[in-house]
Amino acid sequence: MKIAVLGPPWLSVPPLGYGGTERVFYNVAEGLVKKGHEVTLFATGDSHFSSRLEYFYPKALGNNLDLKLNPFYILSHLHYFYKNADSRFDIIHDNASDMMLSVYFASMIKTPTVFTMHGSYINNPKDPYSVYQIMTSIRKTLGEFKDMNFVSLSDAQRTIIPELNYVKTIYNGILLQNYSLNTQDSDQIIWIGRVNPTKGPEVAYSVATQLKKKIILRGYIDSGDRSYYETQVKPLTGEIKEISGIEEKSSFFGNAKLYLFPIQYEDTCPLTPLESMACGTPVVTYARGAMLEQMIDGKTGFIVNPSNNDIRGNWIIKKAGIDGLREAIERIYSMPENEYRAMRLNCRTHIENKFSVNKMVDEYEKVYEQILNKK
Repeated sequence: MKIAVLGPPWLSVPPLGYGGTERVFYNVAEGLVKKGHEVTLFATGDSHFSSRLEYFYPKALGNNLDLKLNPFYILSHLHYFYKNADSRFDIIHDNASDMMLSVYFASMIKTPTVFTMHGSYINNPKDPYSVYQIMTSIRKTLGEFKDMNFVSLSDAQRTIIPELNYVKTIYNGILLQNYSLNTQDSDQIIWIGRVNPTKGPEVAYSVATQLKKKIILRGYIDSGDRSYYETQVKPLTGEIKEISGIEEKSSFFGNAKLYLFPIQYEDTCPLTPLESMACGTPVVTYARGAMLEQMIDGKTGFIVNPSNNDIRGNWIIKKAGIDGLREAIERIYSMPENEYRAMRLNCRTHIENKFSVNKMVDEYEKVYEQILNKK
């Protein structure tokens, strides 16, 4: 097949540090090349790809929320791609899902397009930009193009805009050779992610310190999150540094006792819990979004109900909220060594079976064939 894989212009690929969406579609594109397909990747000129690379911007614009809120940057990128795309490819795989503006361009060409839904598309009061109601506008727009082809990253994501034509749910996959299983953990808790109130870094820090456990935080600080970081996080945690690359990230995950991920919104398929489990490190998290599909309660860590007023399952940890997170952490620290080692091995096996890049690429290949056969 002749396949175009389209990404956004904010980061070059493969990303060196932060960049979950970029890492996913880059791995999909490279995986398709290995399977013998003729793949064109449309990203930025400073990207590296084993097959054909095309671009509008010679250099990545930067993962900056202020740039993303200016539609002209993404529109120029999308317009350049779509005006040159029709009839060149059998299918287009669109991953430029920041505001889902691609649907307008894709509706004007004959080449079939499938969109991977990389966002949550739900208003979250903890997000400082929720006042603009951008997610409401995106959901309304998608509703007008509901018959196009969409791939959800989790079944939980589908509940946000249930009327869309979802071709399949395909979980994000990770490149297993980049993450080393470590059965010899240290005694520290970790947190990693975008330093944003939806990710709960201050929650993780507070819970760990209440239990008198060492916690190390690493993350990316967007310009749009700078005020939150400076006023609410940094005074508690001190400076948070960003991980510089995959090797450092693998070591960071692998050398931890557990990954505390007190997610504050309905995250659709976060990569960091998958990366943690690939290194053998169990996850303690809230029962939100895709976490119920990513984890096995009691086998790869513990799932905790967000509050006594938000009960989403009958989990091993019966307490909810902060009390539940504390109980889950104490449960892991008090495990006999053989049980804890078994949990670390369970984590790795779970990722190998369900969340590998190979599995993800195979599923996308089936989706392309399904859409083309329908056409």
